[in-house]
Amino acid sequence: MKKRYLWLLVCLSIALLTGCVGIGGEQIALSHEALAMPAQRFTEKLTVEKPATDLREEKGRIGRATITAFAITSGNIRTTSPVEEQMVEQISDALSSLGYQVNKEAKSVGNNTPTTPPLTLKVALNEIWFKNYNWLFPFVPTWGDIKITLVLENSNGKKLFEKPYEGSGNSFCLSGHCAFNSATKEAMTEVLNLIISDFSSQAVHNLIASDYKSGLTQ
Repeated sequence: MKKRYLWLLVCLSIALLTGCVGIGGEQIALSHEALAMPAQRFTEKLTVEKPATDLREEKGRIGRATITAFAITSGNIRTTSPVEEQMVEQISDALSSLGYQVNKEAKSVGNNTPTTPPLTLKVALNEIWFKNYNWLFPFVPTWGDIKITLVLENSNGKKLFEKPYEGSGNSFCLSGHCAFNSATKEAMTEVLNLIISDFSSQAVHNLIASDYKSGLTQ
């Protein structure tokens, strides 16, 4: 009888350890699924300031894995390179898919040079946070949100457009990398499709086109 209990304890321990999705932490790269593709294409140049401005209170990680019913942290989730840089890459991909000629430029100090495109898109990272809950293994939800703000400015620093964007994602994968990668990808795709919707709209494109043309004639 004691041996039976011992084996049961061993089996439960193994199940607990293998059931801790993301235990020890994970590193992921931000990515997106196939994006919406409007029929109309654009050719104007845009500068996307790199890196994004990180406004989060906690900047060292983008989420955490948990264990026990009390959701004790079992590992931190981080990006493979600075999340502020990866966020700009994702947004640049979305704008490039519309045909915009995107230039990623480091934050400048001082006056713009004559070669600087007339419009600059600035990205603020307000939140990116994902977590899971392992206690109900093998039912392990992983979920979270991405929140950013985009500001479009002309060469004089005048704000032409500002809007917050938010996306949510979740996953039930039973490996840490799959779970957090899938959840962040879903949220990132939602954010980028919202950006595509705005930057392919007549209102926003008119702002870009008119200011771009005025910059060419100066």
